[in-house]
Amino acid sequence: MSTAQHSRMINAAARTVLRPLGCVQKGRSRIWIDDQVWWIGVVEFQPSSGRKGSYLNVGACWLWHEKDFLSFDAGHRVGTFHEFIDEEQFSAEATLLARRAAQEVLALRDRFPSIAHALAWTTANASPTLWNTYHSAVLAGLAGEVERSGLLFTEVIADPNDVPWAVELKQRVVGLLHCLESGAGFEQEIAATVGRTRIALGLPACQRAANGIEF
Repeated sequence: MSTAQHSRMINAAARTVLRPLGCVQKGRSRIWIDDQVWWIGVVEFQPSSGRKGSYLNVGACWLWHEKDFLSFDAGHRVGTFHEFIDEEQFSAEATLLARRAAQEVLALRDRFPSIAHALAWTTANASPTLWNTYHSAVLAGLAGEVERSGLLFTEVIADPNDVPWAVELKQRVVGLLHCLESGAGFEQEIAATVGRTRIALGLPACQRAANGIEF
């Protein structure tokens, strides 16, 4: 069985299990999206370069940094590799993968129903990286914790990392910190960024994003 054929088995199982939850396949890929407006759940049935089958990656992708690629900002690898041996065996494996993906999608929805929940989870679980500090700063600002948000943004700006993406992020944070401290337009700026990111990722237009997202 060719790679294309067993990929079709995975996508068939995903259509049966994930589509009823409102998840949408990204083109013809093995990636499915669960759109929650200010974040998206990303389900990836990741292939292996050397074996037929699939890994399963599921996580939340925050949308308040403008980008044209998906990321696993909260969550990633789920379980181990599911290898294709034969058609009958892998049909059952594909169904198991899709059902596990559905469980993870529902768990993400339960974990991040609001900004407050996302902030609490990030505070307790996120590793201390520059990106996670940025995400925590945004979440704190949206949650109304202005002092905490400001301290986290200042920590991002002071980070010694000087690679181009870090420099760009720090420049962005300077503007956000000004909005936060002046009390003028922080939430609106984040909402606008979410709207632009949705466009860059090819997500459907969102009226809530256009009119100002209610975080």
